[in-house]
Amino acid sequence: MNLFLIDIDGVLVESDATALHCYSQAIEDVIGIQIHTDWPQYQNVTDAGILDEVIQLHHVTANRSLIHRQVESRYLALLREHVAANSSAFTQAQGATSFVEQMQARADTHVAIATGNWATVAALKLRAAGVALDRMSLTTASDASSRTEIMALAAFRAKQDSGATFARRVFFGHHSWNKHAAQELGYDFVEVGQAKQHRHHIPNMVHFKAAFSQLALQ
Repeated sequence: MNLFLIDIDGVLVESDATALHCYSQAIEDVIGIQIHTDWPQYQNVTDAGILDEVIQLHHVTANRSLIHRQVESRYLALLREHVAANSSAFTQAQGATSFVEQMQARADTHVAIATGNWATVAALKLRAAGVALDRMSLTTASDASSRTEIMALAAFRAKQDSGATFARRVFFGHHSWNKHAAQELGYDFVEVGQAKQHRHHIPNMVHFKAAFSQLALQ
């Protein structure tokens, strides 16, 4: 059996620029620090991981758990305001729903979501975009701070849910940090999007069969 792990941002859901700004704004609102948004410069590019790095870098002494709860709450509030004002803030990525439905119909495949978003944020994005979570486990930055840990935990949960041993583990994601995490774990990686920085690449999930061909999957 094969395990397909799917990221949310850029794979299942497309976000506008304002939605991406809400995270940095939430941090500034809670702890008064303007962060840089050159995301690849952070060690762990997840909601929890970036915030941990900001806390450490700026020697913030307040309780970590409290800061995380406050920033997550503010982030969620900003996103809700944005969605209420702009119905296209989050939209389904091309081919996302069709891919998930086709894979779930297969007896040789298990599908799960692994994302760097906090769980509440992930749920909001999926709901706003109209992507259903039916029969898919969700592993997020509420479970772990690093992409590697999130992917590994998602695979562990998938094994528990399915009772299967996976011959192949494939991560469909966007951005270099997903590629590095997948490589660290020995998972196959399919880059989804326009960057074309990895040899296994598709522009969106409409073209998943091209990825299957590249990976010699049926």
